[in-house]
Amino acid sequence: MEIVRLGKSSADGEPNDQKTTNNYQARKVETAEELERVQLATLYNGASSQESSSHLSDAAGNEPAETAYAVFRTQATNRSSQSESESESSSQIVGGVWVSTQSFTERDLHLKIDLAEHQRWLFAARMMPEERSRGAYSVLLRKLLSAETTSDSTDERGADAGGVTQVWAAINPANHRSVRAHAGYQIATAGRIHLFRIGPLAVAWQGRSSAECAVTICPKWTWHGTKSPIRMTVSSVTGLSDSTANSA
Repeated sequence: MEIVRLGKSSADGEPNDQKTTNNYQARKVETAEELERVQLATLYNGASSQESSSHLSDAAGNEPAETAYAVFRTQATNRSSQSESESESSSQIVGGVWVSTQSFTERDLHLKIDLAEHQRWLFAARMMPEERSRGAYSVLLRKLLSAETTSDSTDERGADAGGVTQVWAAINPANHRSVRAHAGYQIATAGRIHLFRIGPLAVAWQGRSSAECAVTICPKWTWHGTKSPIRMTVSSVTGLSDSTANSA
């Protein structure tokens, strides 16, 4: 898996921007009903699927560890006379993506990704098959990156100099559709990691490294991944210029 940082700066200037924007809208999920629809679209039920509302807020009212974003296909007729909420009410969710704070566990690989306060992890991105290659995911990703990486000195989450938040993801180089979908948004890489699992045994090792960011894996293997998973972190090596990367 290629560990990449995503950002807005390289996402501009896509063709048919206006047409795509007219066909799709994207935003953070706000209701339990929308959450269920995103779960169906992304085939991901979440870390606390027993109680869906836990994705929206925890018992103390704090920000959730996982947040979903949805992309809606809007009905083009009379769209100019509709408000955004009215347009969404006559549209359908055709895809979604999730972003995690604090940590994210890839259960199938017995891998736990520990996140710093200023880091987010993007995962479980999926579009309905009939909506692929039509620009829906670009609309969704740009909305997520705009919302998650905006610098705000009053935001307690934001965290390195300037309060810039980093969004990271793992891209499978063999998944050419995923590589193409994220290529215009990749602003840094932390290198590659390799993992395999056979029953209770999971093993991880590092491949190509990066001069900008470092991936740390510890331990290198585990026999009881459900209780003691392999843990991964991403940290800066050269002090990548967040202000430049987030200037768009």
